[in-house]
Amino acid sequence: MSNRTQPRIWTTKTYNRLSRYYDRFMKFFFPVGEIGREMIVEKLSSGSVLDVACGTGTLLEMAKKKGLECYGIDLSEGMLTQAKGKIPDLEVSQASYYEIPYPKESFDYVVATNALSGDFIDARKVLSEMIRVCRSGGWIYIAEWPKAPENTLEERLVVWFASLNDDAPKDYLEIFRKLGYEPEVDVLGKRYHIYGIRK
Repeated sequence: MSNRTQPRIWTTKTYNRLSRYYDRFMKFFFPVGEIGREMIVEKLSSGSVLDVACGTGTLLEMAKKKGLECYGIDLSEGMLTQAKGKIPDLEVSQASYYEIPYPKESFDYVVATNALSGDFIDARKVLSEMIRVCRSGGWIYIAEWPKAPENTLEERLVVWFASLNDDAPKDYLEIFRKLGYEPEVDVLGKRYHIYGIRK
C-alpha cells in the first residue's frame, strides 16, 4: 500500500460532482460491483444493516425491499442526497468509516462494497470499526478485488493501471486473519471477491 494518506482523484468533491450520475457510471464501467451488492443482499435475512461508504444507497434500497432496517454513512453529501432520494426514511450520517458514529454492537450486519481498495485507505482500521459496531453473532461483509497470490505480468499491469485511479488490490484474507477471523469467500471471477465473517 502507498504511504499516501489522501486520494488524488476520488476525493469527496469528486463524489459530490458524480453523485447524480454515479449509478449509471458504475453499471457501465463496473457491472461486477452490482452483482456483488446483489449477492451480499441475498445473505441478509432480517434485522438491521449499516452500509459503510453507502454511496447512492443501491445496496440499502435492495435491503429495504427485503424488510431490513437500513442505515448508511458516507463522507459525500451528494451521495447521501441520492441515497435519501431512493429511501426517504433512511437514517444516514455524513461520517468517516474510520470513526463510525454508532456505539458497539449496534447492527446485525455491517457491509462495505467497493470502499476499501483505495491506495490510501487503511483497510484494517476500517474493518476494525465495522467489527466494533456489529452485534455478537452478526455478520460483516465486504466486496472487493484482492491481491493476486502470484506477481505475474498480468497482475503487475492490473496494479499499475489501478494505481492511476487511486486503487490498489489488498490481501483481505491476511487482514481478516490478523484481526482474528477466517472469512468465508465467494469468488466472482478472479478479480472480485466477497468476504464474510461472523462476529
